[in-house]
Amino acid sequence: MLVRGGRIIDVGGNLSAAGAEVVEAGGRIVVPGFIDGHRHAWQSLLHGLATDWGFAKYMRLVRGGYGGCFDADDAYLANLLGGLESISAGITTVVDHSHLQTSADISNALVRGLWDSGVGGYFAYALQNAPDWERRAPSDPDALANLLTRTPDPEHDENYRRVRKTLADLDQDGSGRLRLGVALPETTPYLPLDMVRPLLERVRALEPALVTGHWNALVHEGRYVSTLAELVEEGFFDGVTVLSHCNQLDEDDLDLMARAHIGLVTTPGTEGGMGLGPYLAPRIVGRGGAAALGVDTTCYAQADILGEARALLDAERRDAAVAGGGIPQEVLPARTVLELATATGARAVGLGDEVGSLTPGKRANITVVLPDPVRARPFRDPVATLLHYAGATDVETVLVDGEIRKRAGRLVGIDTTDLARRSEESLDVIRRRFAALPTDVVDGAWHGVF
Repeated sequence: MLVRGGRIIDVGGNLSAAGAEVVEAGGRIVVPGFIDGHRHAWQSLLHGLATDWGFAKYMRLVRGGYGGCFDADDAYLANLLGGLESISAGITTVVDHSHLQTSADISNALVRGLWDSGVGGYFAYALQNAPDWERRAPSDPDALANLLTRTPDPEHDENYRRVRKTLADLDQDGSGRLRLGVALPETTPYLPLDMVRPLLERVRALEPALVTGHWNALVHEGRYVSTLAELVEEGFFDGVTVLSHCNQLDEDDLDLMARAHIGLVTTPGTEGGMGLGPYLAPRIVGRGGAAALGVDTTCYAQADILGEARALLDAERRDAAVAGGGIPQEVLPARTVLELATATGARAVGLGDEVGSLTPGKRANITVVLPDPVRARPFRDPVATLLHYAGATDVETVLVDGEIRKRAGRLVGIDTTDLARRSEESLDVIRRRFAALPTDVVDGAWHGVF
């Protein structure tokens, strides 16, 4: 495979490339850089925090508590770490649903951190109010609940435009490695249309490269309420749109998403671990639509797309047996699930023409996996090896836009010892800030919701 100027130039045998740097790939598996369609990268400083938490506790303590305990330095480090842990695991494209938008300084720090990590994809600025416990502490549970659920405050629009300028200044070559998108407020799917329309008009005016958001229907006592069909018909999701989770959507809404070319992201780790519902990625792909896998939050589990793929594959095979009332004759192929992390995932996030396959002309986003000599040998089927015998720790070399970001199992140009020290120091400060929060306010904000 010949790479030049950040692109794949040629793929084949006996390529002529005098003077080229050679990356050894003998005995390895070479795959397109993995796609992570849904991540909250800022939570990378909170590794392991929510591993034993359910969804309600996560929303109370992370979204309403820890999220307001970051300063700009913490935010920069968190997103730097989020990008680096992605690259280390072979993930080269991330949709960062960034809902830590507590101030202009923090927003700029977040986009700078993700850019400096070297990862590609989207920084999706969330039009989502978040508490800032250091400067604008909510006074009581009702004030916090109002902040978290009301229409995004007006300053978000101008802050988004500042982030656009920051990203343009960072990307002086105009590479487009990282693009600016918008993440919708978490309440959007549940709001009446007369409130959603002006919100989506605000989003449209910002001209994002992508619109993403947590999405679902409201299902209660046999009633199914969804605004998706009306919004699609009115043209609000005509651009690149990818919706995450969607666990409660019915067959009609899945058909609609496929027809409207709206991508769907399934995050098996959190969706399964927090009991959010069935995994819908295979269902929309079966309708001709596109879907991706996502890690979601690394305060719950590590950034490992192969692990997410394996979790989905096992669950789909189990569910097929349950639905069929016995052992199925055919099972979901491993390749179908791997493609959610590569070609199909790239289509879901609107980058199918640029990444997701090792094709001449596409960005040179390449992951080289060295299977463990005992655990994964001998291997005959590279797909089976990747899905069942390999993981993030087996990623040896990673290129993003042709630049080697990981080589021989180590991140290039990164002092990981110093990074670990800085992360620990930052986390200690965040923990102390969190410990000082009024627990009655944090816990009471979601009373009656969870």
